[in-house]
Amino acid sequence: MPVSKICTLACLFATVLISNVSAFSTQKPSAATVTSTSVKSKSPMFESLKFDKNPQFDILEKSQRYIESQTNVETFNEDWYSKDYVLRGPVIGPINRADLAATRSGLGVRAAFPDLKIETFGFTIDPENPYRCFYFQRWRGTNSNDLDNFVTVFPATGNQMETPVSCFSIVWNPEGKIVYQQVGAVVDRLEGNTEGKSAVFGALHTAGMKIPATPGDKVFAFLQRLGHLSGKMGRSWSREKEIPEWWISKSRGADATDVWE
Repeated sequence: MPVSKICTLACLFATVLISNVSAFSTQKPSAATVTSTSVKSKSPMFESLKFDKNPQFDILEKSQRYIESQTNVETFNEDWYSKDYVLRGPVIGPINRADLAATRSGLGVRAAFPDLKIETFGFTIDPENPYRCFYFQRWRGTNSNDLDNFVTVFPATGNQMETPVSCFSIVWNPEGKIVYQQVGAVVDRLEGNTEGKSAVFGALHTAGMKIPATPGDKVFAFLQRLGHLSGKMGRSWSREKEIPEWWISKSRGADATDVWE
């Protein structure tokens, strides 16, 4: 597969992950939930995302409203996002908001899966960071139309898709803006029929595109870097000078995870 296509698919993964949902949970935190905000994160970056540990708005309710609002990929409301926003997934990111927004044109997943249903559930607040909300998604749909992915068209397979459940999270800043999103971490790779691939990668798999995207895969990480240098049809992560300063992790794309002492 051409390097530019791999780079494009990685960016598609990032953009669609934060978009449409067809259902969302109204689950409230359990009365038995115990917060542990006194625990210090090993990662100084994640410790900084706790801010003052005292949000002045309902994180759970606002996160649900945000997910509900993402029902149309053509009508993103940039008011939700902080200027120093970053998105990170298992093999994509860190991506700033401008680069993420630039990938909207050319998306073909929803057209290829017209009956796509994204079930969102299990909203809960991180007991160690009251500004962070976790939730889960499961995708189902049928590849009944051709996948028109930018300038490449992949014929419809007619295959049905059921992805494994994946975990997402949103971190809000004290001003009520989203500063960080983590997307698409598979909970159980044995679930579904996409060989452990979630969300967009699951859809692409169903459409016949087998993308070897695994965190820590040195070959895939190398191909990502070649695509990053070309900068054509999107990026797997933003340019170094355009990544917000608070993001101190050195891991890019499918690179191995940082180890903090």
